[in-house]
Amino acid sequence: MKKITAIGSFLVGALLVLLLVMPSLQRLNELEKAGASAQNKPGAERVAAGTLGGDLVPTNYKPIGADRIMASGQVKQLDPNNPLLKHGDVLKVGILQFMEHPSLDDIRYGLLDQLAKRGYMNGINMQIEYQQGQGDQNLLKTIADNFMADGKDLLIGIATPAAQALMNSAQGEVPVVFAGISDPVGAGLVNDLKNPGKPVSGATYANSNAETLKLIKEIQPDAQRLGVLYNTSEQNAVQQVQSIRQIAPGEGFTLKEATITSTNDLKQVAEQLATQVDAIYLPQDNTIAGALDTLVPTATAHKVGLYPTVDAMVEAGCLATVGLNQYLWGADSGDVAADVIEGADVSTYPVKVSTISNKFINSMQAAALGITIPTAVTADAIDMNPVKK
Repeated sequence: MKKITAIGSFLVGALLVLLLVMPSLQRLNELEKAGASAQNKPGAERVAAGTLGGDLVPTNYKPIGADRIMASGQVKQLDPNNPLLKHGDVLKVGILQFMEHPSLDDIRYGLLDQLAKRGYMNGINMQIEYQQGQGDQNLLKTIADNFMADGKDLLIGIATPAAQALMNSAQGEVPVVFAGISDPVGAGLVNDLKNPGKPVSGATYANSNAETLKLIKEIQPDAQRLGVLYNTSEQNAVQQVQSIRQIAPGEGFTLKEATITSTNDLKQVAEQLATQVDAIYLPQDNTIAGALDTLVPTATAHKVGLYPTVDAMVEAGCLATVGLNQYLWGADSGDVAADVIEGADVSTYPVKVSTISNKFINSMQAAALGITIPTAVTADAIDMNPVKK
């Protein structure tokens, strides 16, 4: 009887152990299958980034003005001697985004797709934690500090405040790669584009302000009073406005600047500005981009076209822009991150300067404003919201 009881106890114990380890065994099996799937699919059938080990990029995502970057299907084996690695054969990566809006999301998707193309995939050889700071500086700092406490091997910041928070928390101990930043020198992230001088690098872009101002004149040839609306605490926006001040007179514009400090000011300031100008230029400003549901109806009511710097804002109700392709801009930062993973010294890694841009229009918004976009413009533009016929 005692023997039977002992056997029963052993079986119960074994069953409990099996139940405890089953989730880990199942996870390992999933990772092995995903890796095998990526290795075995040829050419165009290879999986897209985001489909492996976590839905970081929607499988049905389609970038605007660019072909979707596909995963290579070849998972890179991390070098165990890589000084970045502190957790065996998996790289722990923290991605911090300033806030969620379509422009920054496109950048993140491009970055993740490019990492997958280079062979670095979440859930296989990378463990990626993505967080967004809701536009709150205190929350950004908390997340950045938590990333460091969790022992992240690599930090990626999307938009200036996020990258600054990561750099400040990292204190040079962990490399930081930035994305979605137009003035990394002015933001204090790097000392020089060619030689950062800090363990921070990424991708910036060649400004297309002049092309957008020319586009405004093409669409609204009689426009003379150009409004500029921005948040004074956004370094990207401040830098671009400085450029606009120099360019605007040469394009025949008198500039009228209006500033906000938060979205609480936006409606009142926009209402006043819209009565004083013929068109409004929006520099790269995350506060503005995150509040288009307030700004677009206000401008539309006054029949004033909004001209941003990025494609997603045109889709959301702005009129037109010559803007950098956000997705491909993110991909450039993905390349920087991959190079750093493979041993590049981030403190001497030259900041990439992205140049691929497209002309974007919103013909539905043009109709709402009573503006006819010339054929010369529509011929080579991407219509983000065509008029339904």
